[in-house]
Amino acid sequence: MQSFATLTFDSAKILKTTLRAADDDERPLEYATTTASSGSGRQSTSLVGAQGSRDAVIDWKQKTFSVADSTRPIRELRKKRATFSSSRYWSWFDCEECKVKYQDNAWTVFSYSGSVLAVFTPNTHRGGRKALPVLRLASSVCDEEERRFIILVLLYSETKRQEGLRQRSGM
Repeated sequence: MQSFATLTFDSAKILKTTLRAADDDERPLEYATTTASSGSGRQSTSLVGAQGSRDAVIDWKQKTFSVADSTRPIRELRKKRATFSSSRYWSWFDCEECKVKYQDNAWTVFSYSGSVLAVFTPNTHRGGRKALPVLRLASSVCDEEERRFIILVLLYSETKRQEGLRQRSGM
């Protein structure tokens, strides 16, 4: 049976928060997200590791992802195979393509073989109150660059989903 590391978000604002290990009493910082904005909106979102280095970046204006020292346009990383499919396929360089799907109020990342790599549950209403977002990463995702890439994909996907909901509701 596959095991998962659980990271909890300290805030519902996923682009400006900290992610902490949920299974440790002292809850050490794993990552932090920060977003730089200007008058015209979001510029970039950085994922910073516990060591304080800027590990990964979504550049919203340039429409790129940067992980480690490599930068790629999102259009090269993300594919949609079928017209009416809600799944998206993402790949980083030579890594296997992964499938990302939103269903039942959660984002799930599947490996090429179909095993679950990550599950991200955005803030939801449970028992009449809001629950903070939670990210579960499979223990098989042991490469730090792959972890960063998956986190960026989930942050990007949820942000775009929320933007779409706001546009459809006229907000």
